[in-house]
Amino acid sequence: MKAGLSVIISLVFLLFATSTNISIAENQPVVFQSTETPPYWSPALPNNGLGGSLLQLVSSTAGIEYSIEYLPVKRFRQSHATYIVGDPDLLMDKKNRAIFPIGVFHSVIFYYKPHHKKFELHSLKDLQGYTLGVLRGTLEDKDSFVKAGIAVEESDSNESLLKKLQKGRIDFCILVAGTGWYTIKQLFPESQENFGGIDITDSVRPIAIIIDKDIPEGKALARRYRQMLDGTLRSQEYFNILENFYGKNKIPADRFQQLKSFEKYYSVTW
Repeated sequence: MKAGLSVIISLVFLLFATSTNISIAENQPVVFQSTETPPYWSPALPNNGLGGSLLQLVSSTAGIEYSIEYLPVKRFRQSHATYIVGDPDLLMDKKNRAIFPIGVFHSVIFYYKPHHKKFELHSLKDLQGYTLGVLRGTLEDKDSFVKAGIAVEESDSNESLLKKLQKGRIDFCILVAGTGWYTIKQLFPESQENFGGIDITDSVRPIAIIIDKDIPEGKALARRYRQMLDGTLRSQEYFNILENFYGKNKIPADRFQQLKSFEKYYSVTW
């Protein structure tokens, strides 16, 4: 992917944002707040989805009890929580945080094949003259797209973006890969093949446990996760969760290497 697409990666995907304000000082269960974004986070899915399953594994190993309360994205954006699970780049406040990657995700530019039978994306210039759909509040630098001749239309949900795509109201939309394909399957079970996606290869980001270290409770929780993280992420139990999500022998070959890279990068925050 050429450098021109780097501006696309400035999209802050709030889809994975999860947080809590509950102290563990008195051994109370941590109450996580999350946005519902299946298949990663949803109370309707086993173990709250992929993200929930990974959180359950590492928290259980660390001896940390928790529950999840789901909130709308707009309410979450106002959060200044001590404990967060999601992409570190989404945070507006840059507190002194320990960041523990537990998974990865990447983004995809979706299109509707009957409207674009074949489309290749090499740079931002290739989107000139088209309308790009994004989730409301996730595009930090809308002016860059407008100046490049790309119209931007915001929507409040993944479902809305994909319906607009199918109806031709927008030409493309950017979504987290797993969430986009999952939603297409739910909305258009008989015509899934009509949707196409272009992977943004340099959009890989971590799903991470992010903890404010400036309070005693945060330091204590971070220490417990740090002590068990490496072994848990390389365990058979972790592998089984991924295989259940992707399918047998279908885990992306580079996924573990990507996670290891994020681990190394953020280890300085521990």
